[in-house]
Amino acid sequence: MDYNQIVNACEENEYLISMVSIERIVEFGWQIGLNETTSVLDLCCGYGEMLKLWNEAYSITGVGIDCEADFIETGKSRIKNNRVTLITGDILAYESADKFDVVVCTELSGGLPEHRLFKSFSDGISLLEQFVKPGGKLVFGKLFSKFPNPPQELIDFDGALPTLCEIYEEVRQCGYYITAMATDSVAQWERYIMWSAKRDLAHLRKNPNNRKISDWLDKWYRIYFEYRRQYEGWGLFAIEKVF
Repeated sequence: MDYNQIVNACEENEYLISMVSIERIVEFGWQIGLNETTSVLDLCCGYGEMLKLWNEAYSITGVGIDCEADFIETGKSRIKNNRVTLITGDILAYESADKFDVVVCTELSGGLPEHRLFKSFSDGISLLEQFVKPGGKLVFGKLFSKFPNPPQELIDFDGALPTLCEIYEEVRQCGYYITAMATDSVAQWERYIMWSAKRDLAHLRKNPNNRKISDWLDKWYRIYFEYRRQYEGWGLFAIEKVF
């Protein structure tokens, strides 16, 4: 067994804000036809890890936007060439005359109204359409419910989530077809939940008497173990129009 390969994968995963594995993301890139001529715009790019993976695997060029300056600075330090550019900024205020072959946003996940970037799925798609070339592809990430009627506790936590079939209906109403998809794994969910929990624990250590952080950390674990693990999924979807 190549232990170094396992350790390297763990280090890469630390910067991947996704419930889809590195392997599936690279496979997804192949499914959507990425190559050295492909330009990709990633809105809400986090550390820019998806762009980094696709650049290393397929030599794409890319631009990533995220509002978290710490994420962007860390991402810049990890990207070793000038074919990927990361920018700190608000994706809703982003302007560019450039058009891209693929436009990505992994934050079209719905959620509670006060946490949503977009009022609706179609509003999110409309933003992505501003930056895509004719005949290009849109890619989005989205939480979904594995069952038609999930527990109310999960709805209260994450909002009313669509099923996969309902996501398909939303896509069709916008005039698109799903042409590639990659969904979550238990291992990736575990990694994501614990990554987030460790961040909150670090905040709690700095503020040991902060009951708000303590209560949230407890809720984060309980909601995952009791509800999210069973009833909730996350997927990466590519969509295209006929013409």
